[in-house]
Amino acid sequence: MLTSESTPVIARIAAALLATAFILQATVAPALAMSTATEISEGTAENAEIDSTSIVISDPFLTSWTNQVGANLAKHRKRQDITYRFTVLDDPSINAFAIKGGYVHVNVGLLNFVSSDDELAATLGHEMGHVEMRHVVKGSNVNTVIGILTAIAAIVSPVASVLGALGGELATDKYSRSDELQADHYGLSLMAQAGYDPNAAIDVMTKLGQMDAGPESRADKAFLDHPVPSDRVSHLAGYPELDRESGQSLLADAIHDQSEGRYSYARSELTSLTNRDDAQVAEHIAQLDYALRESGPKAAPDGRVFRTAVDVNDPARISAIKAIKGAQVTAAASTTEAKAGSRKGFDELQQVVHKLNVLQSGAGPPNLRWAAEVSSASPQPSATPGPSASPAGGAPSPGGGLPPVGPTRTTATGMATLEKLITGTLNPINDVLATAPGLTVGNSDALHEMLDPLMDDAPLTPKFQALLAYYPAMISDLNGSTKGLQASIELARGAIAQADDAVAATRAALEVPPPQNNGMGTPAPRPPPDLHAALTAWTAAMQTARRAQNVMYAAQSATLSSEITMLDVLSSPERYAAYRKALAFRFPGVDIPDYQTAIALGVRPGELACAAWAALETGKSIQTVVGGIKASGRSCEANALDDAMMTESMEIALGLVYEDYVDEPQHRNVTAKSSG
Repeated sequence: MLTSESTPVIARIAAALLATAFILQATVAPALAMSTATEISEGTAENAEIDSTSIVISDPFLTSWTNQVGANLAKHRKRQDITYRFTVLDDPSINAFAIKGGYVHVNVGLLNFVSSDDELAATLGHEMGHVEMRHVVKGSNVNTVIGILTAIAAIVSPVASVLGALGGELATDKYSRSDELQADHYGLSLMAQAGYDPNAAIDVMTKLGQMDAGPESRADKAFLDHPVPSDRVSHLAGYPELDRESGQSLLADAIHDQSEGRYSYARSELTSLTNRDDAQVAEHIAQLDYALRESGPKAAPDGRVFRTAVDVNDPARISAIKAIKGAQVTAAASTTEAKAGSRKGFDELQQVVHKLNVLQSGAGPPNLRWAAEVSSASPQPSATPGPSASPAGGAPSPGGGLPPVGPTRTTATGMATLEKLITGTLNPINDVLATAPGLTVGNSDALHEMLDPLMDDAPLTPKFQALLAYYPAMISDLNGSTKGLQASIELARGAIAQADDAVAATRAALEVPPPQNNGMGTPAPRPPPDLHAALTAWTAAMQTARRAQNVMYAAQSATLSSEITMLDVLSSPERYAAYRKALAFRFPGVDIPDYQTAIALGVRPGELACAAWAALETGKSIQTVVGGIKASGRSCEANALDDAMMTESMEIALGLVYEDYVDEPQHRNVTAKSSG
């Protein structure tokens, strides 16, 4: 995801591109009134233009998750005259936006930010609120489209957009403070009617405020006329859906969260109640203790029997200690190297962005043309829905082949393709450089968690005696993850070098000789630029950048898999049954094996979660996926990378599963209330 470290790079591009947005907006008169038919027609055209210049994700897990939550919300919409359609864009910024006609776009960065269906529902509900309250038809969506056409510069900070929409909207103040609060309230009401926990709306805003808090934050400056996160939280808490909730409604919220597999979150909500002795409350707390507790009188009985104790002199224990300490040294050194590589990468990226800015602004030689003759001929939107414009959210996968030769001399088409390739290159580079160094620290933390119990003088507890058998594979995976994170940064820097070459190819394509006199006193018309070499160069850079991003998310997935395994959910049939329910909810349609079958499969719990994701992605059974993993001799995460699957989807899926066991309510001042 984008972080504050990456903001200066984006701001440089934004300066030039938002100026274009202002110019185009000035030519469009706001619509004082608009029929539904006109709204749908204009929205369909705008949606087609957005999709044609964006990288649309068709990943089965991400699209089905987004569509399922969106469809649940849409069942309770007030406006029955439109059909909501949800599209996932391959952009790491935390962002979602809606346009006319019910078209809602969600960045993959937002899906990587939220921790649950409820938090996703809170965000989608807010965007749907802008459609339901007809905020989207108050004026033109040209500024929105321009913001998406240049997605790398669409937001000023990673949290700004989700607080109030897109960069284009920031520049033109499309939504007023009142609009935002209305959308907040409508979204809160909508998600509550759909059965989602309305507290998630506060959770999202609270987490955003923690990322970029305070009156001096970039997000706050960008929203001078919009409520800052703390104000939004105050307003949300005062609405009927959250204000003075009864004990019974809080219990219903907790039961809902438990049904989604959000065990840690649900238990926190239940233990905040004053009537914990109530039979129904006590029953659910007991169920959650079984799901969460690893040992103790309130945990499910551990049925595992070990014939011998694993004391301090056990060879396997000694070997694991040595291997973990070695992996810790590697992870610590990698963190230092990753930070240094990231800093160098950002310096190199800034140089590329500077050169792009020169091309974009026309500040180069007089024979260089970008905006004057090329960008002014913007792509004409189609009158029919684009590939993502369907209730199911289907869309083609991002392409990886060479760009077509024919259309490269067509000014509008060639420039739209060029813009997509540039965005598709810079976004993943930025994501890797900003994210990978911090993930190496996560590996150190995981290794520390594994080492601590081994350093005690006492024999291992049943939990760690069982987990010790998994340690060699987990240590190998974490070592591979550390190396993968370092490799992702090097790949990203390689993509920057390719992008630099692509900028030179773009410059050569856009630099044309001065017009020649045709002998009749008038200059001969100049042909449009031939962008084939530039498009080919940017395609190569994008492929390397996407590979870097895939390597990074495969590495992070391996860490998450190890963290899930450390939960020891196979300690009892009862505890595994809760895990099985969580997986079944997260991966609908996948047949999750029962306890005995899971034991017979002989895979770690984290690998089982990864296999469930892969089963959903490929339509295969878990048993088939596990068989393939064993036959390869490599981890599920490594197989996904080898098979060119979208590893960020895997990382998001495993992250959601892990959050089920560690996530806590973010909303503060959760007041304990009695029933009634």
